[in-house]
Amino acid sequence: MRFHETHDAEKKKRLKRTAGIVLAAVLFLLAGLCVFACIYPAETWKYYFSNPKIEKRNQGELRIHFIDVGQGDCTLLELPDGRSMIIDGGNGSQKTELAVMRYLNALGIDKPDFVLLTHPDSDHAGSLDALLKHKGAKVVYLPKIEDRSINAEYAEFCARVEKSGAEKRVSHAGEVISSQSAEYPYTLLFLSPKTSDNPDCEYNAVNDGEYDETDVNDCSAVVWLDYFGVSALFTGDAGKSVEEKLLAQAALGVLKYPNAPAFELSSTEILKVAHHGSADSTGLAFFGYLNVKTAVISCGKGNAYGHPHADTLKNLERYGASVCRTDVSGSVMITVSPDGKYNVTTQKE
Repeated sequence: MRFHETHDAEKKKRLKRTAGIVLAAVLFLLAGLCVFACIYPAETWKYYFSNPKIEKRNQGELRIHFIDVGQGDCTLLELPDGRSMIIDGGNGSQKTELAVMRYLNALGIDKPDFVLLTHPDSDHAGSLDALLKHKGAKVVYLPKIEDRSINAEYAEFCARVEKSGAEKRVSHAGEVISSQSAEYPYTLLFLSPKTSDNPDCEYNAVNDGEYDETDVNDCSAVVWLDYFGVSALFTGDAGKSVEEKLLAQAALGVLKYPNAPAFELSSTEILKVAHHGSADSTGLAFFGYLNVKTAVISCGKGNAYGHPHADTLKNLERYGASVCRTDVSGSVMITVSPDGKYNVTTQKE
């Protein structure tokens, strides 16, 4: 009889200890949630769940993330000096907004150093309003386009920039961002649009009041990035006329800027294909001038525009470029190492 009493007493003690552990865990979880709620407003909680799994960046690596935002563009640069840049933000749908914000949180980026809107199209400006509202930015590069009524997304972006307190800069050729680390030097150079004092400035066609979609696309910031000899070109929706101007400048030897180191556009190995691979961009002459080994196309699955166009894919194939498409492979990450090599990984490998 004493055996049963002892056994029951020990069983009760175990149950009591278990209940205490469970209660402590619940209280700890509640305390954690309270702290989380104090730091992060309730409207942002959705950005911290179901985040993508992304391995930590190694010392000295530069990473380029082409985020899958459906029919739109969003590129994230993790620079080797610890800074970051967002180039465009997708179309502003709830799905896209979640994708962008969760990607940033997965990388632990609380406040991007640079935000660049290449041009006003809604499928580029869309989610930047939410990004600036909840994370802010140190510096925002924006197009010098006065008509904010081009679309609602551009108007919201411009209004949010004013509220954000970020430093505002206009995208134009010759603007340079250089590494803050002597050990890991990189150069990020704006090649287009031209400066506003140039009569051939791409902004003029839009700001003069009569313009079409091509004029707006040609205002896209075109940015060249180099890290230990690996070069990448980001093109927004710039069309063939912009490509022809860059080629003409390169041929004349005037594609150089006083505050930038010497560079060769023809060394470009990584290309963010312009305008989602449409037939209006990435002409054969331009692509033939570059040295592209990896081409990335950001577009939505089954999109209504037929992107990417068959002719663009043929041009890429003709010169032997490896093509990554977000509509096929999901988000694409390119990691550039200080040894001058890079590798490509995709979400749906």
